[in-house]
Amino acid sequence: MKRIISLAILITLTFATAACSGSSGGAGSGADQGGGKITVGYVPLPIFAPLFVADAKGYFSDAGLDVDLKVVKSGKDAVPLTASGKLDASLVGFSAGMFNAINSGLDVKVVGSMGVSDGDTEKPASALIVSKKLHDSGKITTVADLKGHKIGALGGSGATSAFYTGMALEDAGLSIKDVTFTPLDNPDIETGIKSGSIDGSFVSAPFWNKAVDDGVAVKLWTTPKNTSGTGVIFGGDFVTSPDAEKFYQALAKGAADLQGDARYSEENLKIIGDATEQTPEQVKSVPLYTWFSDLKPLPDQLAAMERMWIELGALDYDKPLPADKYVDTSFAEAATHQGS
Repeated sequence: MKRIISLAILITLTFATAACSGSSGGAGSGADQGGGKITVGYVPLPIFAPLFVADAKGYFSDAGLDVDLKVVKSGKDAVPLTASGKLDASLVGFSAGMFNAINSGLDVKVVGSMGVSDGDTEKPASALIVSKKLHDSGKITTVADLKGHKIGALGGSGATSAFYTGMALEDAGLSIKDVTFTPLDNPDIETGIKSGSIDGSFVSAPFWNKAVDDGVAVKLWTTPKNTSGTGVIFGGDFVTSPDAEKFYQALAKGAADLQGDARYSEENLKIIGDATEQTPEQVKSVPLYTWFSDLKPLPDQLAAMERMWIELGALDYDKPLPADKYVDTSFAEAATHQGS
């Protein structure tokens, strides 16, 4: 469990949000000429398993690509690096900071999704939990009861955890503005609930499981099937590169190998474990996300994220951006066609 917790702390870096800034230019990969050399940024977490599978099984090299994988601390770092061309592509968690960066002129596009919820309500990869004390007292027994309460959010109000909380609130007829978000790292959520500094949180496994198992919290809500808070972004120059579609197709091939129970195969668990410095047993012990076989992006969900963050005041602008400013569905459409 100690190793699992240590790795899961990386989620703090993946989903934490901040305003992204950086200069354009300085592209060093030459990907726009289709040279076959691609530099990809990622955080070593199981949620990005298609990348690890595609690399380990040789799908990139089979496509004639020389893919250099670079560990980044978070999406905060990856977005400006991808926009400037220092990275051609990145696998990141979405945040208000990403939208602010795009609005400020950084040239990146969301071209695909990564881990998506499988709709499992018993053993989900993440969940909205609340204080067991408040639940048992009858003060919080439904999501609607969260109005006016303090919610811990990894990365604060502009992060994916806050968005998912907003989804739950809207399902209950409330608004994301009906709660107060407190920035808190995942390992501190259980302590925060126990001390009363927060009343609940949307948090990933193994943290939600531990808080429930320890009798500190109860699970109140889980993400609907096919929702995602992570994805693939391409730099503006790389989008038009001949190698971009080759890379996406190979990445989608990795995702296709992870469909259903295949994600728990011995081979795939070892690949994921090697990439994230875990044993296969440790990878298997925590619920894994699922992945679309074509890694299609989710424009409607991205628009909902932007809308909620505008409502919450987490963005530097107050009118939604045109969808084609931040998302490109053509790569997934080509992958779907090739797989048919």
